[in-house]
Amino acid sequence: MNYELFDHGEKKIYLINMLKEDHQIFSELFEKGVRNYLQAGKKIGILINKKGHTGGTICKTCGHIPQCDRCSVAIHYYLLPNGEKVGMCHICKKQYQFPKSCEQCNSSQIQEYGMGTQKLAELIKKTFGAESLIIESESVRSPKKIEKLSSELQKYQNTEKKPIIIGTSLLTTPIKDRKFDLLIFVNADIGLNLPDFNASEKNFYFLYEAFLKHQCKSFLVQTMNPDHHSIRNACKLNKSDFFAKEYDFRKQYNYPPFGELCLILYKDEIEQKLFNKVDQLYKELLYLQERYQLKELEIYTTPPLVYKIFGKYRYNIVIKGKEVRNFMDIVYSKLQLNKKGFKINRNAESII
Repeated sequence: MNYELFDHGEKKIYLINMLKEDHQIFSELFEKGVRNYLQAGKKIGILINKKGHTGGTICKTCGHIPQCDRCSVAIHYYLLPNGEKVGMCHICKKQYQFPKSCEQCNSSQIQEYGMGTQKLAELIKKTFGAESLIIESESVRSPKKIEKLSSELQKYQNTEKKPIIIGTSLLTTPIKDRKFDLLIFVNADIGLNLPDFNASEKNFYFLYEAFLKHQCKSFLVQTMNPDHHSIRNACKLNKSDFFAKEYDFRKQYNYPPFGELCLILYKDEIEQKLFNKVDQLYKELLYLQERYQLKELEIYTTPPLVYKIFGKYRYNIVIKGKEVRNFMDIVYSKLQLNKKGFKINRNAESII
């Protein structure tokens, strides 16, 4: 059996182990559940945490992945009503043409990777013959758009065939005029890929709050990490066990609330200038740490998750430990960081 059932009376949560599903996008339980609920005229919601059609393209010859020239992120692709695909940076919104050949080696062997809401809708149509309605943050950005969405949903209120609702993290909160009978998480691991100390906590709440807020009776949770404490405890609706595990992790590595965290960010359009400024400040901080004998502090440099945004390179200095506030008071009295262009977050909740 490729799944585990967590029975909470009126709510049933099925945790599906995708490691046993032979690299399929839809698990056996996913397909069976969708077919049965469609046949019964029930309401289905599918949550996937990526907009657009595909996450990017890769050259099968040299492995090159096109990135935005202003931001160091892969170009996402969206499907236009005329069937064409357009690339877009999800940070600066700059648009790009879909590549016909590799810009590095000129190979025509271009492959798309990753799946967004639009591609999922295509697969739903191909696999189940069902129509889909995509709901993203843009759909509820203004009262007029909310009204338009509500009237769209009302059209299907008394029809036998109801469209499958596909959405991003927006679907974790119930939508007006739409209560689901079945809610599916295509990939419950998405938040665990972030290299941050609070990734597990965010992933836990992403699932946990959806389970609590929605009144639907059945949830399907697809995951490659069925034993991860954030996913298992969310499916168990067990906050105390999750926080016990998180407590031990944060205490061991001195993360908040057991230690303080400060992030000093510097940005520059010239990469070498960025390195020089960050290196100079880093050495000054180490000097002050030694002079005031704050040996337990951890000070290191690291690039953010996105290295370049809007044409500016970025680098962080992380200061972690139990004496961060006292140390930063010393730093402020000795160094004029604000005048030097550094952005300081004295109570950082993330290191990316």
